[in-house]
Amino acid sequence: MSEILIANSAGAVVGSHSVAAATAPVRTLAGVARGNWAWIAFAGVLVAAIAYLESFDNEEVNKSIKEWGDAARLLGGDQFGAALDEVVPGSDEWDFDDRDAFEVFLRKLKAEINSLAEAFNANRDTLTAARDAFNDAVNALVDALIPILVAVIASIALQMFPATAPIAEAIGVAGMTVAAAVLAVVFADISGLFTTIADGFRGNDQFAFVSDSRPGWAATGTDPNIRDIKIDWVKDDSFYR
Repeated sequence: MSEILIANSAGAVVGSHSVAAATAPVRTLAGVARGNWAWIAFAGVLVAAIAYLESFDNEEVNKSIKEWGDAARLLGGDQFGAALDEVVPGSDEWDFDDRDAFEVFLRKLKAEINSLAEAFNANRDTLTAARDAFNDAVNALVDALIPILVAVIASIALQMFPATAPIAEAIGVAGMTVAAAVLAVVFADISGLFTTIADGFRGNDQFAFVSDSRPGWAATGTDPNIRDIKIDWVKDDSFYR
């Protein structure tokens, strides 16, 4: 069963959240509510909708969130960025004319690396917010449907007696109407949520590369005109034999 592990500030797991576990009472009560005449067909629709919501895989989302965060951390200053700083020769080792041009290029490259790391973090944050919003919507659905289902189940006995059968039918129809409205609102929220996710990923163009820092093969922009780096201390072939 897919679940979200809940940890405290020390990193210890203190609980978990599972969509299937949260919606289990609704599935059970919906089955019982089919005993009400008005709910014979609608209960099947409700259970199908719940099953669809349960297809949301928290485990896969959590894995993606972690991978985006790891990619940002490894690409940024903690790993690759720090390693890049170490490979650049010091000013006392390289003070030729082409040094300035190389450093301009390197600054732009570092800016692109930072932009990528920011984009990865933005994706991580977008997925985290989406996961939390989805589970909040499911919890709200459960909280709204359980009282409705309890009322419908309570009315089942009333439909066995001619005098109270209309009351039972009215309760069933009212409960079905309200439940359908709740479903519509929740699915509209989830649809809006996924639209927001898509917009968030498309918004990564704010972290886009600066094309002129990719000399020679950039689709657009200008070449920074980096000079050829000349190594004049290489010996002739005989030196290496």
